[in-house]
Amino acid sequence: MDNKDAKADPRVDIARKNLRMAAAMKDMNLSEVSRQAGMSRNGLSQFISGRTTLSYANMLRVCDVLGVPISLVHKADSITEAKIRLHRTLERMPDHLTLRAVEIAREETGGAH
Repeated sequence: MDNKDAKADPRVDIARKNLRMAAAMKDMNLSEVSRQAGMSRNGLSQFISGRTTLSYANMLRVCDVLGVPISLVHKADSITEAKIRLHRTLERMPDHLTLRAVEIAREETGGAH
């Protein structure tokens, strides 16, 4: 995907916003995140400002540095401390407990998915 295609996909802008927010939540500047992800110092900043795209491999490394599941990066309003904690908790739960937690959540929200 070239930069023109990325601009046409609203999920890319959402990812830019969410990565900026995740870095702020970790009290890290973009240069530090880039460095820890093995990218050039300006790599993440250039992506967030819309000047470049990120390869999938770089996106994975950035998410690892920030402790953010890549599945949440492109979804609006998904990067909050509570949602990240919930995602991490669900990842560690055995399937039978995860299924029970989903059942309880559905009961509490009136069956909404």
